[in-house]
Amino acid sequence: MSASAAVESAEAAVPAAGESGVSQPTRLRWIAVAVCFLYGFAKVNESQFTVLDSEVTKPMGEVSGFWLTWYYFGYSSAYGNLIALGQIGGGVLLAWPRTALIGALVLVPMFANIILIDVFFGIGISPTVVALVVLGCLAAVIAPHARRLRAVMLLEVVDRRSGLRAAALLLMLIGAGGFTWWVANYNNMLPTEIDGTWAVVSDHSAAVPWRQVFFERNRAYWVTFRSADGKDEIHHFEVDDKGVVRVWQTWLRKGDLLMEGRVGGDGRLELHPVGASAAPLVLERTAPPRS
Repeated sequence: MSASAAVESAEAAVPAAGESGVSQPTRLRWIAVAVCFLYGFAKVNESQFTVLDSEVTKPMGEVSGFWLTWYYFGYSSAYGNLIALGQIGGGVLLAWPRTALIGALVLVPMFANIILIDVFFGIGISPTVVALVVLGCLAAVIAPHARRLRAVMLLEVVDRRSGLRAAALLLMLIGAGGFTWWVANYNNMLPTEIDGTWAVVSDHSAAVPWRQVFFERNRAYWVTFRSADGKDEIHHFEVDDKGVVRVWQTWLRKGDLLMEGRVGGDGRLELHPVGASAAPLVLERTAPPRS
């Protein structure tokens, strides 16, 4: 059966919206419309996605999932307004029986995503319940059209190459999984014995007032030098087979060699500037790398 024939058959079996035989969940639709407008205008009027100064100034590792989410979505006002436009526009479509199905199909993935964020980022019980109620209302709008949607989306096509497609799909799954595993464990991550957070315990050079140094485990060869005023410099580092640590100017491209040294018997790392008479930078590890 062709796709058009399947659709015609389904349309004949299921009356269109507004015709006899299909109940219109009017109250549920209007509940969803009202909540969508509240969600949308909350973003437009900035009563959502605003972050407290006390949270912004915390180290990222100490910020709760709720405030991380709020900061992330509030970082771009244009993005927040696009989400608001989708929620308000979806609500308008939902208000009219003729376009209610379109509105519901637009809003379902949005509210499903809201529920996932609420649950896994600890947004709270109340907003999760509200989003679940809206999702239920949208499901009630879609339900009378389920057979026709199924006929449109699941085409009755005879596939004589299903075995070949399955084999190709399996190879792609293995390839994608293997490649990204390699990137995560060998390309992005190249563990060394000095990975972690180090505090500067001796720095006699006023021109280089470093406060902390981060040898990153989750980004191969990346070292960050942080000054007392919070500014960062990113460089390239490597540790050779003899335990010698070298720091170059530019991550991955290296450039000029800046420092070299090694970890002493007391566990401290001394980095000596190359080609300069400045005192060594003495570091003491304060935290292991983030796994």
